[in-house]
Amino acid sequence: MDISIILIALGLLIFFAHIFSAAFAKTRIPSVLLLMIIGLILGPISGLINPDSFGTAGSVFTTITLICILFQSGTTLDLKVLGKSIGPALLAAVLNFVVITGISILLGTYFLHIKLVHSCFLGAALGGTSSAVVIPMVNQLRPSEKAATILNLEAALSDIICLIIAMSLLESFGTGDVNPGEIALDILFTMFVSYTIGGLAGFAWIVVLKKWLANLRNSMFTTFALAFIVYGLTNLIGMNGGMAILTFGLAVANFHSSPLARKSMAERASSMALNDNDRNFYSEIVFILQTYFFVYIGISIRFNNWLHILIGAVFTALMFGTRYLTMTLMGKKGMTKRDRRLLRVLGPKGLVAAVLASLPLQWAQATHQPARMLEICQSIQNVAYAVVLFSIITCSVIIILTERKGDNEEQPEVPQSPEGPQDQEALPESEIEVVKAAAEPYETPETVVTSEIPSSQDSSDFIPE
Repeated sequence: MDISIILIALGLLIFFAHIFSAAFAKTRIPSVLLLMIIGLILGPISGLINPDSFGTAGSVFTTITLICILFQSGTTLDLKVLGKSIGPALLAAVLNFVVITGISILLGTYFLHIKLVHSCFLGAALGGTSSAVVIPMVNQLRPSEKAATILNLEAALSDIICLIIAMSLLESFGTGDVNPGEIALDILFTMFVSYTIGGLAGFAWIVVLKKWLANLRNSMFTTFALAFIVYGLTNLIGMNGGMAILTFGLAVANFHSSPLARKSMAERASSMALNDNDRNFYSEIVFILQTYFFVYIGISIRFNNWLHILIGAVFTALMFGTRYLTMTLMGKKGMTKRDRRLLRVLGPKGLVAAVLASLPLQWAQATHQPARMLEICQSIQNVAYAVVLFSIITCSVIIILTERKGDNEEQPEVPQSPEGPQDQEALPESEIEVVKAAAEPYETPETVVTSEIPSSQDSSDFIPE
């Protein structure tokens, strides 16, 4: 393809992404869905672009996007809200993982006719929610801080659970042996080490950035550069780079309010906070990357078997139905009806699920497994890809329907008079003003004070953006 056409297409995608985001307030259609539809048209529908043509550049791009999204998400978290939300987020991640694995065992055994270890692997690959999909949706939908923190943390924690358990099960594909105790210890150890690496790196870096590099021009991107280093080093030692990056962003954004900063720096601690320029820069980089990422996901989805597509659709329906029940257990304290509705809906699959689902087939081809094993691995990949697509579509459609219906749902309650609730309906505001005017004594022209009438320019302040 001509380089000029590629550049035009890349530029148009950014313009369309901004238009989609601006239109969200009226249409309630998440930009994630529209960008994926563009990818589907370019990829599996028209065949103009083949995901294989990206080669290793595709996996590098998705990893960079994931790093930037997780880091920017970490910078938006508040330590006080985090302390209140970590428990519900962990409960949501574990509970939904267990339920989805149960669904996978049921469908895998009776419809795909695969062994228990293979069904469990499919459940592990699909057991979490996608950070790369959920975080941009949360940023657009803007739920309360508590609900947003639960959703972001659930996505990050479930990624860890899925990665560790799926990789452990993949090692058992040949033998069929599974050790649950060993898997649980691996999860706890990985979480602890990853948290520690990301937290220490973030605290150290914000001190260096604000104390010694404050006057250095063009230093904002060095934070992303360090994030890449932290991610790579954490993965090299066998830990989870995604959780380390999330904690890295959290530490960078919250160092100034931590007990360590207040004790050691006192009044100078506030100077260690990220400023608006830093946050806006990180947000803009993430916006550009996630735009191309969702188009790439749409291009990468493949459909080779209609039975697998049907199973993927059934899997998605059961997954959202059970999520409604599990997320109801999160309680109502500190959340609105809209928050609870978003918690039940925002469970789409994405990058981690697609990557994990492709590993068994790669393993089977590399180790020259028999035809039956290749068929099993191919079915796992096909079903997972179908669930990724259907889950994002389902999530987006439910959001469109419920957000339009609930636009006027969260109206503030009108305080009641001391006499208690009134039996009559409240009068319109214009009629109330007439009643008040009639009750006031008549003013002579000499005593009337002309009030200032706001101009059309002033009245624009009352028009919501």
